[in-house]
Amino acid sequence: MLFPALLWHLGFLAINFPTDEPTRALVAMEMIVSGNYITPTINGEFYYNKPPLYNWIIIGFYKMAGNYSEFTLRLPMIISLLLFGLTIFLFVRKHLGNKQAFIVAILFITSGRILFWDSFLGLIDITFSWLVYGSFMLIFQLHARKKYLALFLISYLLTAITFMMKGLPSLVFQGITLLVFFSYNREFKKLFNWRHFAGIGLFLIVVGTYYLFYFRYNSLDNVFTTLFSESEKRTIVNYGWVRFVTHLFTFPLEMFYHFFPWSVLWIFFFRKDFRKTLHDHPFLRFNFLVFIFNIIIYWTSPESYPRYIFMLFPPLFTILVYMFFEDLKKNGIRSRIVEYFLLGVMILGAIAAIPMPILKQTGFVDQAWLKAGVMFTTMMILTFFYLKLKDQRMIIFAAGMLMLRIGFDWFIIPPRYDDFQVHKEMSIKAAEVTGQENLYIYRHSETEHATTFYITMAKQQLLKRKNDGFNTTDYYYLDPRLMPEGYYETIYDFQLYRHDQPLKIVKLNEKGVSYNGPFIEINP
Repeated sequence: MLFPALLWHLGFLAINFPTDEPTRALVAMEMIVSGNYITPTINGEFYYNKPPLYNWIIIGFYKMAGNYSEFTLRLPMIISLLLFGLTIFLFVRKHLGNKQAFIVAILFITSGRILFWDSFLGLIDITFSWLVYGSFMLIFQLHARKKYLALFLISYLLTAITFMMKGLPSLVFQGITLLVFFSYNREFKKLFNWRHFAGIGLFLIVVGTYYLFYFRYNSLDNVFTTLFSESEKRTIVNYGWVRFVTHLFTFPLEMFYHFFPWSVLWIFFFRKDFRKTLHDHPFLRFNFLVFIFNIIIYWTSPESYPRYIFMLFPPLFTILVYMFFEDLKKNGIRSRIVEYFLLGVMILGAIAAIPMPILKQTGFVDQAWLKAGVMFTTMMILTFFYLKLKDQRMIIFAAGMLMLRIGFDWFIIPPRYDDFQVHKEMSIKAAEVTGQENLYIYRHSETEHATTFYITMAKQQLLKRKNDGFNTTDYYYLDPRLMPEGYYETIYDFQLYRHDQPLKIVKLNEKGVSYNGPFIEINP
């Protein structure tokens, strides 16, 4: 069920989500159009927020597929998610066995935030988190085998790769994990060993080589200050004490919501022998150290999103799944609470299928009654097996979550189609009416990355801003708030997705070319 659940409607919606997905698509598209794969740009201007590695991955998939479809954009994320699950399984099985390893992996994939949100989007975070998690696990494995040179070289190589995706967060994860783990094991001195410096040297060689090439195209003055500010702006420094204190209390509740329903396992945090279990099991102890010391950064950062810390939840779930099965052996109250809770979710999932063909928002779906029947019947069959096969309840519930995702694909995604598609078609039409002629963004006309992506894709020209040197022959992408009517000829009217801001494709007349009216600051 995993493959149809993840792939069925992967490319169905246009890339107008209010996320970073349009940014990833646009940066990759501008690299292809410009032929410059070293310096990321947006609207032809240097983009400093992220290094380009994930954009290179997107470009590779575009080239292999021979198209710029939404499915192609999102496919690298799906492949990374499946590889993430496989990586979890391969590492956890060595310590907890095949069954618990499989459950931890499928549990992570079927967490609410991933299954019903991030697995639809072509974002960096799942790929980034997979590689960071792999680095965590290799640190533990190679440390246990006392292969310190391999530990530092491989973990810093992965850190260099993830740095080339997202910048400073990769160094934070690496630094905290090494510092905490080696300090806990009373091996702090090994962090000053030549092997550690060899790993740092490898990191600097990989990252430095890229920026050596980058320097040929652009100064480095803004690169590292922007990467630092991207991390610093999410902290208390930028938001103040009130937002900081509020976030301390709301963060656990938000994480419980985002990783629902598996977050019910958090009940095992309140076991009296929680600390003893960690003390007796080195692998579980390592997972806890990784989770608790790395999550502090995000717990104390008011602007934190679940996708930033996907790599920290497999370590957490590894501990909780182990404790669940230990409690289950004793027929403990906590494992029974978890099982009854998951049973309730299964039943509610079956009931949710019943009104789908009747509701106005979902009843128009093709073969709605048949799909609702399949969903209801499948959920009831799984519920029956959940009751009968007590040893397999976790896996059966995961199958139920995948059925709910398929139902989500059938009934929740299609109603969103028109809202997104109309803006995609408007953007493509805005490009088509200009033919092969030049099209520029007039001064500070408001735009968004999804609109720019589709225009750039259709024209295969960069959509750049122009602040002077206007003429009557080029086309201009105009925010009508910047110029009165009568100064231009409207060629096409369209809108931005975000708040339906009216825009125009125009040609300026002589009055428009020389227009120098009051300056209006519009946030691009």
